[in-house]
Formats: sequence, C-alpha cells, structure tokens
Amino acid sequence: MNIPQDALKSGAENMQGVEIQEVGQRLSEIVKDLPPEQKAATTQQASKKTHKFTQQQLKAKLLANLPSEKRMKAEIEAEISSEINSLESKATRMTYFNNSKNYFELNNILAKVRELTDILASLTKATFEMIKSLWLRLVHGIAL
Repeated sequence: MNIPQDALKSGAENMQGVEIQEVGQRLSEIVKDLPPEQKAATTQQASKKTHKFTQQQLKAKLLANLPSEKRMKAEIEAEISSEINSLESKATRMTYFNNSKNYFELNNILAKVRELTDILASLTKATFEMIKSLWLRLVHGIAL
C-alpha cells in the first residue's frame, strides 16, 4: 500500500508543511501577556458578541414572534410540571433524609406546589391574553 508523503507528516503540520505549535497555556494567561491595546481590543470584541436586552426589549421581541396558543400552553405545562417535580423531590428529601426537619420550609414548598397546580388547572379555560402573560412570566421569566 503506497501512502503519499503528505500523509506521513506529523499531525502538528498542516498541508503546506508549516508547523503548528500547540497551545499549552490557558487563554487567560495568553491575554495577560498581551500589550494593553490588544487587551482592550479583545474585551471590546467580546462585549460586541454578547447582546444584552432589557426586559422591555426582550418582551417586545417575543411578542412580535408569538408561537401558536397550543404551543404556548404546551411550553407552560412543561415548565410548570418540571417545577412541580423538582419541588416534590425537594419535599421528599426534606422529609426522609433530614434529621432536623424544617416544617416551615416544607409548608412553603407544598403551598407553591398547590399554587402551580391551580395555575395548571386554570390553563384549560384561560384566555389568550392570560396564556400570553403566563408564557412570558413562566417560560421566559419576564415580569409584566
């Protein structure tokens, strides 16, 4: 079997035969050694990549691209049911595995489970505006 010479080159060389050095330092160590003007340029580039929206901008963006009512209900139900499951497992751990039981905290957890169950039950007869506000509040965490 004839193997071309290019394939026999080490993995640290690219197709043109230029050797690529492996980076053995962390990025923070490399940036620390840069001159100040390059440090400022890299931090400005990083800040340009992350767009932080205010709650009002995010709300307007989400309201402009609303999914269907059925999909919003499904997302709300999934969010509520996952929250209920996590609260119930926390309550179970508190009752079975803690020697010093905190009944006040357990009562608050069960009250929250009842509140979420009531929201889930009222979702069947909810209006579109109510579904929209629940979707923004529960799924996306936007307070109205």
